Amino acid sequence: MAENLVLGIDIGGSSVKGGIVDVNAGRVVGQRCTIEHEPLPRLEIITESIKTIIHEVQYKGAEIGVGFPGVVSDYEVINGPNMGDDIRHGSLIESLSENGFSCTLLNDADSALYHAIRNYKKYSGTETTLLITIGTSLGTAVSQRGRLLRNVELGRLLNEDGVRIDQTASARALRENGTDMRGWAENLSSAITRIASCVSPEIILLGGGITEQPESWFGMVDVDWDVRLAPDSNQAGLIGAACWHNDSKMRHREEVSSK
Repeated sequence: MAENLVLGIDIGGSSVKGGIVDVNAGRVVGQRCTIEHEPLPRLEIITESIKTIIHEVQYKGAEIGVGFPGVVSDYEVINGPNMGDDIRHGSLIESLSENGFSCTLLNDADSALYHAIRNYKKYSGTETTLLITIGTSLGTAVSQRGRLLRNVELGRLLNEDGVRIDQTASARALRENGTDMRGWAENLSSAITRIASCVSPEIILLGGGITEQPESWFGMVDVDWDVRLAPDSNQAGLIGAACWHNDSKMRHREEVSSK
């Protein structure tokens, strides 16, 4: 398979999404595949979902970039509050390596923001950009002048009542708490304000599956910042993860050749 085609995987609290990404163009080629799972999935479930996606999208290569919902290094999971306990340290990368794949990890919100700053010039030069993913929890990512600051996790801050903001403002909260859309949008606005006050962004991007149908809620978001939908909506994470994997390999090759 062509070197510019990398499999992008976006692991979330309720599903695993994947697709083949043309890293030169920064876009998905062909279909995107989604495999749903139960809460707190274990390593075997995640690995099998990725293998199913590989089969469904007919990926013939060996390069995979993985967006993961937690704090990660390139090759190790440091924490994953919505994942099973056995997905820790190098277990995920080791499992995929045993199946013949070369992989890197990136936080899922970082993946979505990396796609924006790498593949869209209007975001690469912004002084400070904050991206918030709205899903099972609230993920956050920050970049400054096109440089990604990895693992900035602010989605579990407490609100003025001492309640975690993701418990009232996430997509899960909208589904499970019985709040109407306007009440939820008010909670989301408060959560965005809470997070933004920590980083003073120039632009705020909103991502996650709920952004694929923004007409029912986006207009109700009321904050004192420039808020936009993240480019490419719910595909951003898998695109960014694939691009990060490709660019990491390129940087490594350049470092080796310069020695």
